[in-house]
Amino acid sequence: MKRRSFLSWGAAGFGSLCAGVGVSLAAVLRFLTPSVFYEPPQSFKIGDPADFPYGPPTFLADEKIYIFRDREKGFAAASAVCTHLGCTVKFFQTDHHFHCPCHGSIYASDGKVLHGPAPKPLQWFEITLTRDGQLRVNKDRPVAAGYRLMVKA
Repeated sequence: MKRRSFLSWGAAGFGSLCAGVGVSLAAVLRFLTPSVFYEPPQSFKIGDPADFPYGPPTFLADEKIYIFRDREKGFAAASAVCTHLGCTVKFFQTDHHFHCPCHGSIYASDGKVLHGPAPKPLQWFEITLTRDGQLRVNKDRPVAAGYRLMVKA
């Protein structure tokens, strides 16, 4: 084999090796970055204030939250997700408590743990009024259980 043909085949091989390593690195980087985020938006509109009656809380199943409306205190939004293992809690009007059907945790109406394996109280979320007069809940902004939004009727 002549020296020139040896060098040309060596250069071609080295070029192929570099291309293969480059493509492999690109594939690894592409694999590590997600192309779609499946998490729903954490800030969303829930409707007009008039859509929510006074009295027992309204459960929004798609968002897993309870909306409270009180004449003196205003609006509040509480999580319906149990802090133990993520089951959906239910509010019972008979005793004004949240009950977890999975493992028996019981929360007071302000979200504090009364009984069960739940390690933390229920979360409360910021609720605001948008410019178009609708209520917006922001799950990225937890608030104290006493936080309320007053809306003039």
